[in-house]
Amino acid sequence: MRRYLLILMAVAFTVLSCDKEDRKNTYASQEAAIDSYVGGLSTENRVVYRKGAVRVVLQEGTSIDTLKKGDSLYFYFSGYTFSGGKGSLFATNVEEVAEAAGFYTDGLPKKIKYGSDPLIEGLKNGLEGMRTGENSYIIFSGQYGYGNQILFNVPKMTPLLFDITVYKIIKNN
Repeated sequence: MRRYLLILMAVAFTVLSCDKEDRKNTYASQEAAIDSYVGGLSTENRVVYRKGAVRVVLQEGTSIDTLKKGDSLYFYFSGYTFSGGKGSLFATNVEEVAEAAGFYTDGLPKKIKYGSDPLIEGLKNGLEGMRTGENSYIIFSGQYGYGNQILFNVPKMTPLLFDITVYKIIKNN
């Protein structure tokens, strides 16, 4: 009986190790696809790499103040799965985008206290340093998104692209 238990444990360990290695390879492939996409965008766009997130600045902000931990952030967003670019829309608070997709939104900017309110890791890492008026894509692999979970209509291990426009930052230092 003990022998069968040891064999069962060894098989389970092997399966879990393969699953972990498969996820690692998937995330590496996603990051290569993100780099390829970013490399194909205009060379005029500033690109910021931060802890697994890539921020492509489409329009520079109008303020000298940058978003830091403890600040209040008001922003508009559209969240897409990443598929060599914008894939399927899964969430937005932008009226025109919501209307075109048949989603409901009140059209108000989302408000968070940066560093305190919960955000998925890739979005949190990509937002830091943004300025009022800035419009950027924040793109990251599934490792920094919802990981191995299915949330909303986003499949597990899916890379994400957020189109973010910062409406206002209130410094709380």
